[in-house]
Amino acid sequence: MKIQFLTVLAMLMATSVASARQFTLVKGSGYAIEPLYGYETVYRSSPSPHLATCAMYGVRLSAGVDLLSGEAEYSRASDTETFSGTPEKVYHEDENYKLGIRSTYRFNQYFFSSARLGAQATKGFEESTSSGVVTRKDKDLKYNPYAGAQVGVKLGVFSVNLSATMVFRDYSDLSKNDVQHTLSFGVGY
Repeated sequence: MKIQFLTVLAMLMATSVASARQFTLVKGSGYAIEPLYGYETVYRSSPSPHLATCAMYGVRLSAGVDLLSGEAEYSRASDTETFSGTPEKVYHEDENYKLGIRSTYRFNQYFFSSARLGAQATKGFEESTSSGVVTRKDKDLKYNPYAGAQVGVKLGVFSVNLSATMVFRDYSDLSKNDVQHTLSFGVGY
């Protein structure tokens, strides 16, 4: 009797969840929450112009239909560079906020690809150490457009995604643009 009751209860819960999902989401629509981890290559102007690579982490939320979805993302990156001259050490910390749109193409029920674009706001600071003296300089808030691509594998409500995104800082010199490569694990319908 107890096993029959639990079986009926489980079936009722499963059908009610499936019915609620069908009722609330248009076919091909949904949402995803993705914790992000990756690295980015960024342009640094001090002490001399160069590119630096640093680890980053964050979270991305997307919602909508496959053809057009909205997305919001927060990421944080920090790195320390050591030089033989002055300054001896420079520490950078950046916080990035992205707001944009994406379009997804599903090859089948497992594999998909997305294109994304939007705007990124970046704020942060830089600490340089010269002869034991630490100088902190806050960076101005900057807004830049971004574009990127993503490929992924979806297994039920879980997905594994690889993406590359370019943040456009200077159209005349593409080497000054930032490139972010991320690995994310999504959860959502």
